[in-house]
Amino acid sequence: ARRIKVSATLFEDTDLGSGPLPALSTALEAGAVIPKLPGKSKSEVLRAMVDQLALPPNFDREMLLQMLMAREGLGSTGIGDGIAIPHVRNPVVLNVPNASMTLCYLDQPIEFGSVDGKPVHTLFSLVSPTIRVHLHLLSRLSTALLDSKVRTSILRRDARPELLAEIRRVEMGFTRVDARPEPGR
Repeated sequence: ARRIKVSATLFEDTDLGSGPLPALSTALEAGAVIPKLPGKSKSEVLRAMVDQLALPPNFDREMLLQMLMAREGLGSTGIGDGIAIPHVRNPVVLNVPNASMTLCYLDQPIEFGSVDGKPVHTLFSLVSPTIRVHLHLLSRLSTALLDSKVRTSILRRDARPELLAEIRRVEMGFTRVDARPEPGR
């Protein structure tokens, strides 16, 4: 829509169906936890987040910011209870070997146009090597955020070890579900 040139190979998923998918906790360990992300508006906090993401050298951060802002123009990524998962319309797939998730606690809550109308105090951002990994981690994050203890940990701004412990607890339930045999087998 904004005539940004992007290589079609960026969206090729060469590992479709192969190999294990990363755990949510592994992606969070690979990413950063930013305790006081500055900004007084959606655009300011998104810029600050993009500036602090661990991205490949020479990556066009301005293009990523514009893609995030364009996505927000379609509808807020604020999912409620002060949490947003800013992402582009097509997953952010970069030339990285492993996925990472960055958790940003905002310096001050901001209006984000969230579904519940509450200001946002926490952002999650994913960087993925493939679309498959991006969608997998996004679904796992969405499920983990339904857990009251995970949400409480986020609201308390727990240190990384405490939050990771809660996410790993939730992931134990994922493992049991993943291990169930497919119907008819």
